[in-house]
Amino acid sequence: MEVRAEARAVPGFRFAGVAAGLKTVADRKDVGLIVADAPAAAAGIFTTNQVKAAPVTLAQQRLRSGRVQAIAANSGSANCFTGKAGMKLALGSCAAVAAEAGCGEELVVNCSTGVIGHLYDLDKYRSGVRRAYEALSTDGLAEFAQAIMTTDTTPKLASTNLRMGGARITIAGAAKGAGMIAPNMATMLAFIVTDAAMPAAVLRRILANAAPQSFNAITVDGDMSTNDTLILAASAAAGGRKPTAGELAAFEAAVGAVARSLARQLVYDGEGATKLVTVEVRGARTVAGAARIAQQIANSPLVKTAFFGNDPNVGRIIGAAGACGVRFDPDLLELWIDKIRIAARGMILVEALPAAAQAMRQREFTVRLDLKQGTGRFIMMTCDLSYDYVKINAEYTT
Repeated sequence: MEVRAEARAVPGFRFAGVAAGLKTVADRKDVGLIVADAPAAAAGIFTTNQVKAAPVTLAQQRLRSGRVQAIAANSGSANCFTGKAGMKLALGSCAAVAAEAGCGEELVVNCSTGVIGHLYDLDKYRSGVRRAYEALSTDGLAEFAQAIMTTDTTPKLASTNLRMGGARITIAGAAKGAGMIAPNMATMLAFIVTDAAMPAAVLRRILANAAPQSFNAITVDGDMSTNDTLILAASAAAGGRKPTAGELAAFEAAVGAVARSLARQLVYDGEGATKLVTVEVRGARTVAGAARIAQQIANSPLVKTAFFGNDPNVGRIIGAAGACGVRFDPDLLELWIDKIRIAARGMILVEALPAAAQAMRQREFTVRLDLKQGTGRFIMMTCDLSYDYVKINAEYTT
């Protein structure tokens, strides 16, 4: 199975992205639509932040039915912390989509991303929805991906195919996100669609299994968003017989692979990022312990600035590892940058540091910490912390 970072047509769905004038930059796409030919099975995972955007609250309510026919997403405004007016706007937005799609409002969810505390112009939104509906195309996923971008520098797309139940199944997804990226989940919107025939209960299980290894295993800056939304929808347009257990497992793996590809692209395009760094912690007593250590390392500003400066700073990495409350013996651990061991037996291997610094000049490299105390293992994807990240976020609302 090959996952490609590209759009692909998915039978049973049409896509579009248009400029409605919701952004301050003219002619930037800012309203996207995904419309199913008929109600599709669906499941979602949302931010765990106590401050939730109105669209998140509404989508959580509507996806309990396990069905969706239209997904609308806008950039330019998060419609979060906007009081009763925000929920009125979310409901009005869904009504506008339902009117165009000819479906019940309860089958529409809308998602928003952008500046918190601001409302967008509903009249402009309605106009954008009308033009987006007219532009719907089976080949429009790339345009949809462009419409949901905020500080992203490039759209995020992933797709793959497999055989299941005697039919050729397509899975494709689009995501946005570059900052406020941290579990659980990230400042992101992500949408994965398939033409497989899958009940909502199965989709929920698949998402629950995919998220910990993808969207919940990435960080850019350690800050959780208020609008995070991940939706998986299945049109059943591919037909075919009931899948075998093995085929179902392969389908779940394919969804997970698409999710991981999208998640990786989010980190690669992190705000101001110049490096994508894989942090692998192994040899912990438990997986949960490995995850806590990996997250502490991946989120540490001191570690991330060392990544930016190509500095194999052992002290910053092991200091972060030891600060998260997971017990381990520092005299047993080994620390590696790619294939270069830079710490062992409770000491820095000074002679290895120049080669490690050279390895850190790559666009991508791996930091591996082996605690040698068990079988627990966890992998996080993170990026460096650069001057540009500070510039982007210092001026975000001004």
